[in-house]
Amino acid sequence: MSVIKLFTTETATLTGAAAGITLSTYLQLAPGIAMALALFCLLVTWIVSDGAPAACRAWVSREKRDEAPTAFCRRVGTKLIGLAALLGVAVIVCLVFPFFTQSSAVQWIIEARHTTIPGFIALAIATILYVAVTDLVAEEPDDYLNQVGRAVLMQDFREEDTLFALRLLAIKCFFLVLMFSGGMASLSELSDKPAWAFPPLSAAWFEGLLRLVFLLDVVLAAGGYIATFKLFGWHVRATETTALGWLVCLICYEPFFPAISQAFLPYREGPGWEDVIQEGSAVFILWSIATLFCLVIYVWATVAFGPRFSNLTHRGIITTGPYRFIKHPAYVSKNISWWLLAIPSFIASGFAEGLARAGMLAIVSCIYVLRARAEERMLSKDPAYLDYAESVTSHGLWAIAKRRLMSKPAA
Repeated sequence: MSVIKLFTTETATLTGAAAGITLSTYLQLAPGIAMALALFCLLVTWIVSDGAPAACRAWVSREKRDEAPTAFCRRVGTKLIGLAALLGVAVIVCLVFPFFTQSSAVQWIIEARHTTIPGFIALAIATILYVAVTDLVAEEPDDYLNQVGRAVLMQDFREEDTLFALRLLAIKCFFLVLMFSGGMASLSELSDKPAWAFPPLSAAWFEGLLRLVFLLDVVLAAGGYIATFKLFGWHVRATETTALGWLVCLICYEPFFPAISQAFLPYREGPGWEDVIQEGSAVFILWSIATLFCLVIYVWATVAFGPRFSNLTHRGIITTGPYRFIKHPAYVSKNISWWLLAIPSFIASGFAEGLARAGMLAIVSCIYVLRARAEERMLSKDPAYLDYAESVTSHGLWAIAKRRLMSKPAA
């Protein structure tokens, strides 16, 4: 039963994202509306396939509390005050810092604010109902929203819960704006230069597929940052608390990585791989297929997360998809694809320059090693992750390869 459910969730994830992207492209919508529609389709698919059944099970198995209705209403009101305070902080941040104010996502929201008022009213009503229902089914209703609300009302509160809420707010604000903006740009490129408009196996066709893979990834990621619903079991259980963990993660994204890449690690300078390998040759086709294969594994890893995708957080241990075989399939496949794209350029640049640029890319790969180690340290606080890590060590891809290499041939 669990295998079928997990398979259905992965299938629903791909179906929802593909339907949203296809519908947005077919209707030729503006990038902001197109991205919003793609996310709406994805979230509806997640809720129908996974969220609603989980909510029904939680409602049926809930324990009725012996408390007065006034206590319930007071706690829900406090949570709504806490949520409003967090949203207020998010709005202020998005209107003050240039990274947010200059982003496509925030600019689109500002420009479309008059046309989205009915949607915001409906969202506010749904939020009130969601908070109330989630409080009723929660095993422990005194969560971080309640503690933030108590802090706003200047009542006694738990400091660790408010700090958790602020870290979660920072993660959601930064990555949701980043992914939404990236999705807008990718949808615009998909409309202008779709892969199917070019001859199969050509360089332009290959670049179009890369853009499509990136679009699918950012839509799934943006959906994951929205879908932190406790009622459906998609909530954040813990966040990264170390400075190193935050550093090695954020350095991999805009606006940090482009600045560092240009100033210290310009490994992408020089001829592109498609300029080095003759287009249409057997090597070109094999190289393209190998790179696409790595990127498919990368997106498969994102699909395996489903609505639980997020950086710097613990939202449950993922053991399906490529995570059955390796602990960090997304990082490994992404870095291999980068090396496949870069190696021909390194060779064509000459020994000294090629070696220098290869060293720069090696530093980037080392950053991802540190990022993986930081994630493992955070997740290792959960016994379920230790069991998963032991299982991968014993039965994963490297263990299988090692056993085959070390096995003696039959006499």
